[in-house]
Amino acid sequence: MNRTTGRVVWMLAVAGLLIMPGLAQADVDFGVRGGFYSDADAGFLGGEALIGLTRAWYFNPNIEYVFVDDGSLWTANADFHYDFPTHSNLAVWAGGGPAVIFSSIDPPRGCRNCDSNDQTDLGLNLLGGVGFSKRGPIRPYVQGKVTLSDNTEAAIAFGLRFY
Repeated sequence: MNRTTGRVVWMLAVAGLLIMPGLAQADVDFGVRGGFYSDADAGFLGGEALIGLTRAWYFNPNIEYVFVDDGSLWTANADFHYDFPTHSNLAVWAGGGPAVIFSSIDPPRGCRNCDSNDQTDLGLNLLGGVGFSKRGPIRPYVQGKVTLSDNTEAAIAFGLRFY
């Protein structure tokens, strides 16, 4: 683990410890998601928690693993979003949050003196989504996201949240 990655891990751990007391009384749902990253030209799978902070504000920490051909790519995200008031069974939200992007590019096959290229990057997520059946035990949704970083990326996600 390089120095930058170590710092990011410590910052996320400290942030997690600071919000733990509030989480004990919060509504926490879990979910799975999958979709497509446009620039990486690859699909992804991920997991998430959805933590109600107020009636309309949510904390949505999540991780995503992107299935790239020549290495590995995964993200750790600490997103927040606001649910707009609707008078239907749809939930509509917008938000954002910090992202940590871990990537590694494998050396070419047959190269004996080549090393993989590991990189950790920080980014900012901007997102919006629509959820269906907002009061049901299983809530499907679709969400668009743009991650602003050294390598800006757009993604579309389809997910299920479980109450």
